[in-house]
Amino acid sequence: MNQPRTAILVGINGLVLAMVLVALAGCGKRATAITGTVTLDGQPLPKATLEFFPVSGRGKVSFANADERGRYRADVPPSKLTVVITATKVVGKMKNSLAPDGPLVDEYGSAIPERYSYREQTPLTADPVEDKTTTIDFAITSSGK
Repeated sequence: MNQPRTAILVGINGLVLAMVLVALAGCGKRATAITGTVTLDGQPLPKATLEFFPVSGRGKVSFANADERGRYRADVPPSKLTVVITATKVVGKMKNSLAPDGPLVDEYGSAIPERYSYREQTPLTADPVEDKTTTIDFAITSSGK
């Protein structure tokens, strides 16, 4: 006679535990959006890649790719972020290692100063507002200042 009652209590306790876990899962910081434009020396920086690292060292790293007009959009955690930007440009021509007798191919190098491309060196940060789309433009310079 106690077995059905015990089963009901276990079922209720399991349900309560499941509800608590669902509630706790929703307590973490939600992602928010950052949009903006990346410019180099006042001109849009097409096809740049942006990486957003939580300053705390905890949380997900987010990524975005700028379009041809330097515009980007990223879903990021709503916390202070370190921002790394990378971009390439054609710096010359070189032999194709897969077809040495064929035509020359483009050789690529960095389009921006190295300091923006490394997490330990970049001066760029972002501080998005939770549950809102925050606009943050990154105006970088060739001199790196």
